[in-house]
Amino acid sequence: MQGLHARDRLSEAELEEISLLADKCNQYEGIELKLNWNMLRERSGAEISDFLYYESGQLVGFLGIYQFQSKEVEISGMVHPKHRSQGMFGKLVQAAKKECQRRDVPKLVFMCQQGTASAKAVMDRWAIPYGYSEYWMQLLEPPVQEERGRMEALKLREADAGDDAAIIRLNVEGFGLSEEDAASLLEKPNGPGPRTNRVYMAELAGVDGACRTIGKIHARVVSGNAFIYGFVVAADERGRGHGRAILAKMIKVVRAEHPQAAIALEVAVKNERALGLYESLGFRASKATDYYEWTDALQTNRS
Repeated sequence: MQGLHARDRLSEAELEEISLLADKCNQYEGIELKLNWNMLRERSGAEISDFLYYESGQLVGFLGIYQFQSKEVEISGMVHPKHRSQGMFGKLVQAAKKECQRRDVPKLVFMCQQGTASAKAVMDRWAIPYGYSEYWMQLLEPPVQEERGRMEALKLREADAGDDAAIIRLNVEGFGLSEEDAASLLEKPNGPGPRTNRVYMAELAGVDGACRTIGKIHARVVSGNAFIYGFVVAADERGRGHGRAILAKMIKVVRAEHPQAAIALEVAVKNERALGLYESLGFRASKATDYYEWTDALQTNRS
């Protein structure tokens, strides 16, 4: 196999090739590339999202498209250390641009692991401006015990189809999405096999016993690793300590089913309020990802 190949779904063999290439790049740079493995494994086959570059039958370049919003995609890619400075990454990006043009997506956001000199050099050479950074945080210390009364009043209930409207509203409030984009993030039930992704509605019982929805939180558990995401407290419920209680409860739920699971989450570096909350519950930053925002991607050529 030779040259660039586009895929709408990745085979097990291709996933293994990508993993081996990532190991080479991570070892060379002393980092851990963010490749959103759950999305790579669960491609729908409806549209092209992955590009593979081969030399003499060996995978030496990869780029993946991850779309969470209608007018924006995130990009993560890599090139084997021995095959860099040959224009290969530029070819992968041009292929991704064509796919984004087909989707009418004008904004490409490149994910670059902090400390990756090669990635930053490319962003600088292409004059793609830095946007923001996120910490990857792991639960390293036992969480402080929450007030018993608050924890007993708070319930985490697995969401069902009847919660779709509330989930959409919370995605709009929490992430500033349009209703269309928020609806597109609704998670489909797991197929055959172990359940990995779960969505929980956070409900608080009042003095009259009636419950009201105060937020939501998602959890994904794969191979002993738990990732917490999609965490939102309803706009009219903020500032009352609910966020801390919801997250503490989520940790207990994960621990009840997976006592040895490593638990992690992500947070924007500039979100000091959330960062303080997570640190107070025992999370510590272990790495960071820088995001570079190419807003005129469809009108500009880079190589």
